[in-house]
Amino acid sequence: MEVSASPALSARLALPDVLLVGLGDRDRYRGARLPLGVARLASWLRFTHAARVEVLDYSLQSDARSHVTEALGWRPAVVGVGVNFGQWELLADLAGLIEQATASSETSPVVVLGNILAAFSPTEAVAPFKRAAAERRALVATGLGERPLEALCRSLHTPKAWETIPGLLQPEPTADGGDTSRMNNARRVRHQPVSTLARRTKTGVVSEAAPRVDSDTLPSAPLAPSLVAPDDSLVLAVAAEGGQVSLETSLGCQYGACTFCPRAHKGDGWLRGEQAVCVAILERFSRLRTSEGSRVAVSLVDEEFFGSEGLADPPPNQLGSAHILAAMERLGLRCEIYTRLEQLFDRHRSRRWNLRRAMLLAETAPSMRRLFAGVESGSPSQLRRYGKGQTVSQTVDALRVASTLGVPLEFGFITFDPLLTPEELVENLAFLARTDVICAPYPDGPSAAVAQIGHYLNGADLPGSGDPLYRHVAYMATELEVLANSRYADHLHRRHPELLDGYDPAFCRFGAHYAHGGIETIAGWCRVWTEGMFTPVYQARMAARSAGTGEAAEAKALVRRYRDATFALLVTLTDRFLPGLNLPQGFALAKAPSDEPALLTAESLKVTGHPITFDPSLLERRRDR
Repeated sequence: MEVSASPALSARLALPDVLLVGLGDRDRYRGARLPLGVARLASWLRFTHAARVEVLDYSLQSDARSHVTEALGWRPAVVGVGVNFGQWELLADLAGLIEQATASSETSPVVVLGNILAAFSPTEAVAPFKRAAAERRALVATGLGERPLEALCRSLHTPKAWETIPGLLQPEPTADGGDTSRMNNARRVRHQPVSTLARRTKTGVVSEAAPRVDSDTLPSAPLAPSLVAPDDSLVLAVAAEGGQVSLETSLGCQYGACTFCPRAHKGDGWLRGEQAVCVAILERFSRLRTSEGSRVAVSLVDEEFFGSEGLADPPPNQLGSAHILAAMERLGLRCEIYTRLEQLFDRHRSRRWNLRRAMLLAETAPSMRRLFAGVESGSPSQLRRYGKGQTVSQTVDALRVASTLGVPLEFGFITFDPLLTPEELVENLAFLARTDVICAPYPDGPSAAVAQIGHYLNGADLPGSGDPLYRHVAYMATELEVLANSRYADHLHRRHPELLDGYDPAFCRFGAHYAHGGIETIAGWCRVWTEGMFTPVYQARMAARSAGTGEAAEAKALVRRYRDATFALLVTLTDRFLPGLNLPQGFALAKAPSDEPALLTAESLKVTGHPITFDPSLLERRRDR
C-alpha cells in the first residue's frame, strides 16, 4: 500500500527528538532499580506517537556524564529530567552539560523538570538552566507528566501555546526579586513566606522568611494517563542486573490525610488502572530473566495497592487487586506491595470482609517478597499528631493477622519528630520491643489459617512468635521530614515557629529543631548512625528481596544484625541522655564505651564485620544530597 506525500503526512512523521534523564546517585543507592517515572514517560510518548525518545538512567551508567554528552550530540528538542530528593548537585551538573553541549545551537532545548522536587521548588530547580530560562524554554511539570509532555511535543513550534498546557508551569523571577511562575490560564504560583521562621545562631535568634509553594495555586492536574508498559530497554537492563523492576497499577492514596505527607504534587484521590493492561504488562515481565536465569521480582509501587476498592464492604466479587495478584501467581512472579494497615484487618468492617481479605492474603503470601505498611509509631499521642487514623491496638491487630497468614512484613517507623516527648520515645521503644505481635505463620494452609482469623475475631488469641517488632522495621531510628505543603509543617508554622530553621529546596523541607534538648541529641546521633550505615544496609535490603537464595540469606542476616544494633543503640542513647525515664526491664543496652563515636563504630563492626566511617557533622544538620 502506498500513501501519497502531503504536508499533513510530513508533519505527522516529523516527530521531535526527546531525551529523558533519570538522575540517581549510583554510589549511595547500589543495585539497579527501575526509574519508573522516565520509563513510563518514554513509553507514553512512543505510544501516542508524539516523539522519538532516548532514555538515560544515571543508576545504570558508571560514567553517566559522558553518556549525557553523547546523547546531547544528536540535538534533542526536549530534555526531560526526573528530579528527586537530594539530587540538587546532580541537576546543576546536568544543566552545565546541556549548556556546554548546546552552546553553538541557535536555541536551547526545551527543558522540562518533573517529580516532587521540581514541583515544590520550581524556581530553584530551573535556575541552573540559565540559557533555557532566559529563552523561556524551562518548564516544570507539577503532577503526572505524560499528558503535559505529549502536549508540549505537539506544540513545540508555538511557544505561546505552552502556557495553556495543564500541569506545566514556567518559573521566572519578578522584578523585585520574588519568585513567581507563569502557568496555564494565566494563573500564578508564588513561593510565599507563610510565617516568619527562627534561625538559631551562636549569637541568638535571627528571624528569616522561608519560601514555600502554596499548593492551592498549583496548576490543575491533567487527567490520569492510561497505563503503558515501562521502557523495554530500562526494564531489561535492570532485570539483567537482578535489580528491582517496578510497576504502578494505581495512582493516589484513598486516605491521603497523614500530616507529614505533601500530596499536592500528584493530585488527590485514588484510581486503579485498567486490569487487562496491568496483566499484559505483568505477562511481559514474566519473560524477563536475571543474569542467573531466574525470574525477576516485581515491586508494585502503588501508594496504596488495595485503595478505595479494597475498602468496599461487603467486598465485591471482582476485586482489581485480587485479579492482579492472581495474575502474578499464575505467571510465577514474586511481588512486593505497599498498603495501609486497615487493608489487612479491620474490626470496624464486617466478618465477611475480614475473612475474604484474609483468604486473599493467605493465598498470595507465598508469592510475596514483602508487604510494606506504614506503622510509623507505637505512641498513641504521636500517632494522632501524624494523623495516621489508626490506634496502637489496631496496628497490633493487623500485624498479628498478617503474620499468621504468612505475609512477609516490613514497615515504616518515624521514631523522632520535633514535638516528640521523652514519654513518647519510651512508648515507641516498648512497642518496638514487643514479642507478642509478630506471629508464626499458621502451617496447615490458607483455609486453616483463615479459620484461625475467624477465631481471633471471636476473641481467641494468636500466639506471638517471640520475634521482636523492631526486626521488621525498614529503618527505625529515623526522623520526620517537615515537608513543604504538609499539615505538619503548617502546624509548626502556626504553633511552634521557634522550632523551624529555614527552608531546604533540595529536599522541599523545612529545617527543624526539637522541643526537648535530650531528644535532639539522641536524634542527632541516630542520624549519624543511619546515614553512615545507609549504603551497606540499603544494598543488603535490595539483595534480600531480589538476589539468589544464598546471597539473599546472607543479606537478610546483615539486615537483622543492623536492626538489632539499631534498637540497642536507641535504648543506650535514651538511657544515656534521658536518664530519669526508668526504661522497662529487658531492654538490651549496647555494651560499648561512653564515647558516642566509639559506640557507633563498635556497633557497625558487629553488623558489617568492618568499622564504618561516620560523619559527626550530621549532628548539626541533615544530609543535603
